[in-house]
Amino acid sequence: MKWFRKWLRSIPHLFGKLMVVWCVAAGTLCSLWALRILSRTGQDASALLAPILAFFGGELALMFGKNALQSKKNKEE
Repeated sequence: MKWFRKWLRSIPHLFGKLMVVWCVAAGTLCSLWALRILSRTGQDASALLAPILAFFGGELALMFGKNALQSKKNKEE
């Protein structure tokens, strides 16, 4: 088990990579669920889907923006 922890710690930017995978996977699953609702009931779920996808997209935008500003700050120093 120690080798697994050592391997995990050796991966650079692991949290950021996991956040990207989580946001893309959750957005995809929400979109598929909305399509399932549409196909089964005929009700349009886009009013619910828009804020959900905006939330995950906002999370990614904040993370990428933080990294972009941080790398510029480090380059100046």
